[in-house]
Amino acid sequence: MAVFITGGFGHIGSWMARYFARKNKKVVLYDVKERKLDYLKECLPNIRYIKGSVLDLPGLEKALSSVEEGIEGIVHTVGIMGELVLGDPYTNSLVNINGTLGVLEAARKRKIKKIVYTSTGAVYGALSGTARELEHPPNPADLYSATKTSSEFLGLRYADAFGMDFRAGRVYFVYGPGKRPSQFINLYRLVFGALEGLTGLSSDKGGDQRLDFIHVEDAAKGLCLLFEAEKPAYKIYNLATGVPVSLAEAADLAYRYSKIKKEKAVFGPGVLMQRCEALDSSLARAEFGFNTSWSLEKGIENYALWMEKNPLF
Repeated sequence: MAVFITGGFGHIGSWMARYFARKNKKVVLYDVKERKLDYLKECLPNIRYIKGSVLDLPGLEKALSSVEEGIEGIVHTVGIMGELVLGDPYTNSLVNINGTLGVLEAARKRKIKKIVYTSTGAVYGALSGTARELEHPPNPADLYSATKTSSEFLGLRYADAFGMDFRAGRVYFVYGPGKRPSQFINLYRLVFGALEGLTGLSSDKGGDQRLDFIHVEDAAKGLCLLFEAEKPAYKIYNLATGVPVSLAEAADLAYRYSKIKKEKAVFGPGVLMQRCEALDSSLARAEFGFNTSWSLEKGIENYALWMEKNPLF
């Protein structure tokens, strides 16, 4: 049986592919574009690529049907991130919401029960402090988080109506190898841009914001553990470090480990976005043994080394 990953060459999807493939599990990566990623080279014998879009329901159904060994479950990672949704709000909201709907419907029609959805702590909105799944309901503060909340509810209601095994992992501010800071939203460019030698790293706000940054390998591992969990007690789990740090502190670490050191980030007072500081992952630890391996400093050092080895990526 294979694991089918939408957005399989994306930041989180590709690291999930590595996790499963290294356990000798067959993995199908469904994506609009194939990418050559250094950390997937050793895993290629267990990886198959199918080109396609989650908005193409017939194409998605055809891709699912073409997997001869059968599909154990689908991991859905496709999504437009943060304020990038605002660049083309209609089209990008379709990707985030209708893309999820397409995956759920294709799975229903192909009788695939297990769906793991990559959600985000952004669904908690402007909640102060640390968010906990059983205490704090979704309260999206912007369009992006509204699309992610909508997708969660679609999955939950599909599960109720059709007996599907829908699970969502809420990750938070994922960084690390596989995607450069310049390919992320503005917050990432500011915080991690020194690693890439970016300039213009100043903002008139953000100095009062603390956030929970998780290395991509830890985030992917958490989602994989959620996929593998036997009958978890809940449908939705936080997957984060639980340790908030200031944007300035994270940016200082990025500057320290940068091989280029063109510019240091500067933040004015206030916050960049309406987000809680951190996510409590106690449920995931108790239910399926989730834990993080990378401290922020070690994770940033690892990120810097990856960019040094992949200068043209």
